[in-house]
Amino acid sequence: MSEQRRHLRLPLESRTFIELVSPQLGTRGTGRLVTCQTLNISRGGLQVALGDAVTVGAILQISVELPTEEQPLYLAGEVRWCRYNDLDAELRWLAGFKLLNAESTDIGRWVELIADMER
Repeated sequence: MSEQRRHLRLPLESRTFIELVSPQLGTRGTGRLVTCQTLNISRGGLQVALGDAVTVGAILQISVELPTEEQPLYLAGEVRWCRYNDLDAELRWLAGFKLLNAESTDIGRWVELIADMER
C-alpha cells in the first residue's frame, strides 16, 4: 500500500456525528445521524470508529466536537475507505474521510486549529 498522506496525523479521540441519510428536501423529517469517535485527525481528513458501515465515495456531513472549542465544527467529507473493526463491539467499523473545501462549513477554522495543534 503506497503512502498518500499529505498531512501529519494527530491522535485525538472526540465525539463526532455523521449524517448518514439527509432529510428529504422540503420536508420536516429528520435524517439519520450516528454518533462515532475520531481516532486521528489532520488538516485534510479524519479517521473515525462507528457502529455502521459507510459507502466509499459518499459525501457526508460531519460534526466534530473538539476539546478546545465551545461549539462543534461542521464539515463535509468524502469516505475514502471503510473496513470492519473486530476490536470494539459497539464501534464495529473504521472509516477514513477526506475533508472537502465546501461552502457553509467550518473547514477554514478546522485547518487553523489543526495547524496550531501541529506546533
